[in-house]
Amino acid sequence: MSLRPAHRPAPRRATLVALFTALALGACQTTVPALNQPLPRDPAGRPDYARNYGFGSFPEHRETTGSELMVLLAFSGGGTRSAAFAHGALRGLRAIPVQGLGGADGRTLLSEVDYIAAVSGGSFPAAHYGLFRDRSFETFPEQFLHRDIEAYIYGMFLLPWNWRWMVDDAYGTNDRMAEVYDALMFRGATFADLARRGPPLISINATEIATGLVFPFQGTLFGLLCSDMSGYPVARAVAASSAYPVVFSAITLQSHAGECGDARPPVSPQVDLAAPQSETSRRAQLAQLAQRLSDAERTRWVHLMDGGIADNLALRGLLNILISLDDEHELFRAAALRTRRVMVLSVDGQAASDPTLSQQRSVGGLMQLFSAVSGTQINAYSFETLALAEAQVEALVRRFRRVRCATAPVIGGRPCDDVRGELVHVSLAGIEDPELRRRMQSIPTALTLPREDVDALVEVGESLVARHPVLQELARDTPAAATPRRSTPRPARRGTTTAAASRQFVP
Repeated sequence: MSLRPAHRPAPRRATLVALFTALALGACQTTVPALNQPLPRDPAGRPDYARNYGFGSFPEHRETTGSELMVLLAFSGGGTRSAAFAHGALRGLRAIPVQGLGGADGRTLLSEVDYIAAVSGGSFPAAHYGLFRDRSFETFPEQFLHRDIEAYIYGMFLLPWNWRWMVDDAYGTNDRMAEVYDALMFRGATFADLARRGPPLISINATEIATGLVFPFQGTLFGLLCSDMSGYPVARAVAASSAYPVVFSAITLQSHAGECGDARPPVSPQVDLAAPQSETSRRAQLAQLAQRLSDAERTRWVHLMDGGIADNLALRGLLNILISLDDEHELFRAAALRTRRVMVLSVDGQAASDPTLSQQRSVGGLMQLFSAVSGTQINAYSFETLALAEAQVEALVRRFRRVRCATAPVIGGRPCDDVRGELVHVSLAGIEDPELRRRMQSIPTALTLPREDVDALVEVGESLVARHPVLQELARDTPAAATPRRSTPRPARRGTTTAAASRQFVP
């Protein structure tokens, strides 16, 4: 995320107050353990994989509620702009009632969420909501969105008592930011605290820089490292996910795989790597990553940077959990037998690329150049990610139908093949009012924004989601009353929504 100043600078008094707050925070640092710990043993002496966050609990939400609706969210990167937009989207989901589809009355789409994957700026509202739930709607704006976070970053570079990162090789700039995030909003919370909160699962995604692949903070990958996730601070995961290159250092995990021997987490992706593999097999790619992480000789350290490097929409990490399980796996079968409707909501707070660059003789400044190159790359890659997500949602529906119909012709009083999926992409580009759209898309990728811009982003995110006809249709489990507006003449594929096919609501 860029450290460009916001397009309207914050008042000097507010900046000074934030800087003095950073001074105070620097004088009293929160102690955050630097490294992850080895995985304890269970009573039988085996690695206790079940204690790690998210292990084997993906379908448990609907097992207890009786709901037939699977709701998966993905929050994009984009600094405080995306954080505010995603926070608004959560508010919008809270405003959509669910009718039918099993379960009790009085539910909303927010209460139906099974899984939230988030990257970079989107990881802040996702982790905060996962820990504090409804209280997050009251506290998150003041604890993060309205804070001058960049004052803490300047203080880290300018104040001598914050210069530990200059003299301690085991302590980087992002270790310092993890302390800041922990003091401001997470208050020492660990993944054990997230586990106690129950569903939805929160997947904070970073990039494993040795391979360039998505690294979600989930129990399976920690299990491959033979590492205990329960005591790991949430603030450090968020810091890793938002570790913008150059400005922030990597967050590093230590491998303890040698202590687990040949044991592997039961839900890690499995394929016969000795057999010929398709070059485009994502399951084989995930299995190769799992094999490398569990090899104590090949992987001694895992270095994590901004998740937007690998996937700025957070969709790939979300879909990997389903790709890695075959149809016969008990977790996949449990999810298939309880699900008739799948909703994947991509909340994309990425801004538009700067169109004025093509009108300039030269690009001024290193940060402008770096931001332009990285932003263009992210935008192009995000289009491909949406296309992949569309195909994966279609594939998931087919797999669910296959499992259900192999079990019985009628399940829960409905035909076994009565399964439908929707991929809904909600973005700043979907704002109908041209002036408001330009204003929202011109907000920079920064960690400090003017309060009026933050509040506008929250309001837009809430409105786009709460009034979205496809989401309302899905919550009622009825055919759409009207065909949503499309941004291209190409007809949408049946049952899905993407940026290209764009069943994207325009208020």
